[in-house]
Amino acid sequence: MLRVLVRTGTESCRAVSTSSAVFSIPVKKDELSAKELWERRSKLRIPKLQKDEQLSSKVYFAPEWDLEKKPNLDEGFVDPLKGYGMTPEKWEYYNKVVWQPNYIVPETGLPKTKEVFHCKESVHFSPKRMWAACQLVWKMNVDEAITQLDMQQLKGCTILMETLKKAKTRAANEFHIEYPSQMYVADAFPVQSNIVKGARRHAHDNWNTIRYRYIHIFVRLEEGPAPAQKQRHATKSGWDHMDAYFNYLRSRSVKYSI
Repeated sequence: MLRVLVRTGTESCRAVSTSSAVFSIPVKKDELSAKELWERRSKLRIPKLQKDEQLSSKVYFAPEWDLEKKPNLDEGFVDPLKGYGMTPEKWEYYNKVVWQPNYIVPETGLPKTKEVFHCKESVHFSPKRMWAACQLVWKMNVDEAITQLDMQQLKGCTILMETLKKAKTRAANEFHIEYPSQMYVADAFPVQSNIVKGARRHAHDNWNTIRYRYIHIFVRLEEGPAPAQKQRHATKSGWDHMDAYFNYLRSRSVKYSI
């Protein structure tokens, strides 16, 4: 049933649906391809009006987060400027969240996938060079990612390969995932943790500061096939650019023509 609200002035009419909510029928995840799964996820980015949004009830259990507790167990006032952003404590907290059995995500109509959050702390390495290694394996199958990193003769790839192996081992032993090889790297990124400053003496008594950078490596494995493309949209090929150029040529018009 549809009810129409008419407003005076310059505002237009607006239709409000008063019928009951229609729930999507759950679909088995194995029946959909990786492209269809990624299309469903991309629909979640469509913005909704806040006044029409209905918040769902809490359907998960998570331990209470002690806001007064500091990660380094210091005493005194909690400084919000310390420990901001992603920290190993926050990343490991996601593993403690318990969802309902066979929980169906209402936005996609699919069962919630199993996830494993793992972090390797205080690694003496550059965050910029580790970022390149993380982008290599991002949204790639975990076994294929380990193989690709093993073939790269770089220190950052070796460190990230050991991190993925540890996360895969935790998925099998700690979280009891039956097929850990069927997971993919949903997230992989470094965050700089500490900078230890030193000094080096050069000729003529010139002293320079040396910065020893330490990073945290965050990895999230998700169950299911890897998406078809890494970015939100597939990369255009030469044929796609050619079609776009032909459409531009055909759409031209002569200005002030009859």
